[in-house]
Amino acid sequence: MKYVNHLETETFARFVHGFEQAHFMQTPEWGEMKSPSGWVSRRIGIEHQGELVGAALLLIRRLPLIRYSIMYAPRGFMVDFTNREALQVMTEGIKALGKKQRSIFLKVDPELIARAKDISGSSEPDQTASLPYKPNEIIRGMEELGYRHQGDELNFDGVQPRFSTRVSLLPEEEEIMKGFHAKTQYNIRLSARKGVEIVKGAEADIDTFTRIMEVTGKRDGFVTRDEEYFKRLYRILKPKGIVELYLAKINPVKAIAHLQKQLDDTQRQLNRLDKTEGREKDPVKSGERAAKKETLQKKLLRDTNVLQSMEQMAKEHPDGLVVSGAIEAFAGKSSWYVYGASDNVFRDYMPNYLIQWEMMKEAKKRGCTMYDFGGISGDLSPDNPLWGLYKFKKGFGGQFLEFIGEFN
Repeated sequence: MKYVNHLETETFARFVHGFEQAHFMQTPEWGEMKSPSGWVSRRIGIEHQGELVGAALLLIRRLPLIRYSIMYAPRGFMVDFTNREALQVMTEGIKALGKKQRSIFLKVDPELIARAKDISGSSEPDQTASLPYKPNEIIRGMEELGYRHQGDELNFDGVQPRFSTRVSLLPEEEEIMKGFHAKTQYNIRLSARKGVEIVKGAEADIDTFTRIMEVTGKRDGFVTRDEEYFKRLYRILKPKGIVELYLAKINPVKAIAHLQKQLDDTQRQLNRLDKTEGREKDPVKSGERAAKKETLQKKLLRDTNVLQSMEQMAKEHPDGLVVSGAIEAFAGKSSWYVYGASDNVFRDYMPNYLIQWEMMKEAKKRGCTMYDFGGISGDLSPDNPLWGLYKFKKGFGGQFLEFIGEFN
């Protein structure tokens, strides 16, 4: 096998997208995306008998004030980690490059599954046994080549999330949805009935997405990326089909029609109760009837107020109001939920559920076989502040995954 110090962009991209464990962070475009942050990208590989059998996008960054650098292969390498010779040739080549770059370390965090469980986090039945490799042997092999495994963090302590949930896209759409929790299925359908529509965004919509992302960050307590970051992401990755922006928009015409139908239904129920008022002799049933009437009257008042708000919203936003957004990434036959944002208004319209379902359908149309929901905590205790994130993603079924972790 032979180490290749530089690969042309098209050759590299073709290999990455054809690789079984392809990742969007290993594409040439991701290297270009990181350039303004001070990272310089290198595309390296290994050949066997003239054929490319491994590759890696390396990000190199000079450290301030000193003449040294650091190297990072995000979700790399694109190589068979069970092939000791290939891994050794790649490692030796990168070490030589690192010396020239005066790098003090290389970080690698392959998206190799270490443990696969059902969505509840239970290891019964053992789903890890079906993996085509033994995680402990991968770790041992890496350590023998000089890498140091960075341990088993539970939360978001690493550069990339250690835990995630995934849904297989191999079944038909109907079967995929059957794997969702009943409440998740209900929320998806409810969102559509209430007038939420999912549309694909353009670069001009990035400002709206960023604004909603800032709302999300303030509400949930995390620092968000700025508008220029998302614009750069879209400009560089979208033309290559690597990312897609989605917006959840409330269609005022459909929303008003849905609300009016609810009001009409509630009024009909009240009218029926009024027609039979005073006929009930049983005091218990009479009390139940009075309680039901009070509930319906409160619902009528509440929905009337919502309708008035929606009519005002229709005047201010005749083309619809964007209340949620998401960015999805693609590489090879895989897709990832990368960024999500939701406003504080109309959250009961469940736009986040519908937008996830539309992203999964888009990924399936593109030929993807899996949808990754992005990071979650490995601590599944309801007391964990991050548990709500897991609860939402858990509703879509699939598997709970732990990746192999970071190596330095």
